[in-house]
Amino acid sequence: MTERKKYGWTVKGLLGMVFAPLGFLFMVMGVLFWYFKVGQKPEEPWIFLYVFGGMGAAFFLPGLGLLLSDVRRRALLRRAYEGGYSVMAQIAGVSAQKDVNMHGKSPYVVECHYTDPATGVVHVYYSRYLAVDVNDLLQADQVPVYIDRMDERIGFVDIDAVLPKIQVHR
Repeated sequence: MTERKKYGWTVKGLLGMVFAPLGFLFMVMGVLFWYFKVGQKPEEPWIFLYVFGGMGAAFFLPGLGLLLSDVRRRALLRRAYEGGYSVMAQIAGVSAQKDVNMHGKSPYVVECHYTDPATGVVHVYYSRYLAVDVNDLLQADQVPVYIDRMDERIGFVDIDAVLPKIQVHR
């Protein structure tokens, strides 16, 4: 059985996972309160729809946009892995993402460089978020990168190919 590849979620996707359901819940509450006229005076039939529905839409629409953009990014990485071509990229380093916080720690990403021999252009790709610093765990100085045939800006860094199986215990 082949192990499924991990494409990782970004901050945008995680925020979308929180705000989209929260906004949807508020929109549904607003519609239900309006429909059943819960606790309203007869002259104020739209107040819950405006307040809860508007508040829900303000959370739902941006949250859905963030979530869908990250789902699209993951689909593009999957397409690059399954239908793209593979190159070996030089690992340039491992860095902590200080603007992101997971379980009180910053996640790490592996940066790698690939120089296209036909054009001489250097392409820089980043791995998914990693929970631990993998500087000492890397088993090679090059990593396979799967590049999309239609868009060379999209590349899936197969970081699991150069790392041992990692289990983090908290």
